Amino acid sequence: MSALFRTATIRALERECIDRLGGGVLMERAAEAVAEAAARSARRLPRATPIVALVGPGNNGGDALLAVSKLRERGFPAHALALSGTEPSAADARAVWHRWHARGGAVGALDGLPAWLERRPLVLDGLFGIGLGRALEGAAAQAVRLLDQAPQCETIAIDVPSGVDADTGAIVGGPDAPAIRADLTVTMIGDKPGLHTGAALDHAGAVLVAGLGLAHETAADGELFGRALAMKLLRPRARDSHKGSFGSVLVVGGAAGTAGAALLAARGAQAAGAGKVFVAAPDGPVFDPGQPQLMTRGFEAGHEGIDAICIGCGLGRSAKAGDALERALRSALPLVLDADALNLVADDPALARQLATRAAPTVLTPHPLEAARLLGVSSREIQSDRIGHALALAAQTGATALIKGAGSVMALPDGCFSILAAGSPALATAGTGDVLAGVIAALLAQRMPAADAARLGAWAHGSAGELWQRSHPSGAGLSAAELPALVTSALAPA
Repeated sequence: MSALFRTATIRALERECIDRLGGGVLMERAAEAVAEAAARSARRLPRATPIVALVGPGNNGGDALLAVSKLRERGFPAHALALSGTEPSAADARAVWHRWHARGGAVGALDGLPAWLERRPLVLDGLFGIGLGRALEGAAAQAVRLLDQAPQCETIAIDVPSGVDADTGAIVGGPDAPAIRADLTVTMIGDKPGLHTGAALDHAGAVLVAGLGLAHETAADGELFGRALAMKLLRPRARDSHKGSFGSVLVVGGAAGTAGAALLAARGAQAAGAGKVFVAAPDGPVFDPGQPQLMTRGFEAGHEGIDAICIGCGLGRSAKAGDALERALRSALPLVLDADALNLVADDPALARQLATRAAPTVLTPHPLEAARLLGVSSREIQSDRIGHALALAAQTGATALIKGAGSVMALPDGCFSILAAGSPALATAGTGDVLAGVIAALLAQRMPAADAARLGAWAHGSAGELWQRSHPSGAGLSAAELPALVTSALAPA
């Protein structure tokens, strides 16, 4: 499933369902989905492993308590610990609470969690769901910190890990605030963008979407772009083709001291199928002895015979670099702006205006700090809402914006966005972004639309990191020079 739904959309679907089916139906279905997931997990754990649900004050807590009831009916040793000893205010959760107590069910206090953790239980996180608006505090925060110190306990989050913003993926209250680290998140009705980007990737675990039997035609707010969608963009090469059939890429960059950046971008373009690749460096020709097919071009030689330009990798911020960027922006060619090209735009209002009025396909590939410079905010603000800032950058520049990082986000000026379902911490090393810029430029040179080139390029890049990490589980030690060959493997049809 690729559709992503923001909280407001999910709320509207919930109201529609309640109006149509009546109260309690969604909670019954949600609890059944959680109980089924918990039962599967419990069967893998040592016999008689207790299941402990953390019950919050809202409907998320109602889901958890009802799931405990269902698990008990199946014979599992399931127990509940509540954040509050008073009945919930939400009607459906209150009804579950009353039924549980009417049947003689006991609810312990959350301060009893340490004793349970000694028994290594399966934990159900039902503290808070998608409506959380402030950092976890008090007993809830203490419970989360205790779970952090008990990594041997498997945790299933209900709808969203408590403390994670379902729309942004940020930790509610800031990066230092507490949030549940789940092994599995059972999310209800539809998938949430905040489960797939930023800090949430270290908190959500695997994501299971429980549709709750709701058939709806609501338009998605965004898209999770994974392998199935990537493979649809690949086209087999005609037997009767030649190097001219797959475009020529010009990489502009590689100033003295950073020549490797441009050469890595060139290797990325080659790996993604460009027919010919040229490098134009400001301080004279640069060569890659291991890739003799890469050609050089004079820095001011123009763009004749070129199908797409990748500019910025190791370019520097000299006057000469600014002039080269101005020429590239003035051209009618598809363009990828990375690294120093982005910094030059951030520093020069004239270049920013030229970018914003450009008609040809343009892709920006900033990391969070570069995106922050372009938008005039801090990198911490970027990370607090990666999707929102990617959309703002696309709207400001009129370009396809790809904010890199965990759960890279691609946004278009029309408000559409995709989160890339591929990536690895192995990519957190110098030069990997240069490879990505070259990959996207190669796809543009092969006449792929900018949005598709950005999504497919970023997915292949992330998948390449995953391929490398399979044989290097720590994720440390990847050389960017190894990445292009892995990109080629990632782009191979299934």
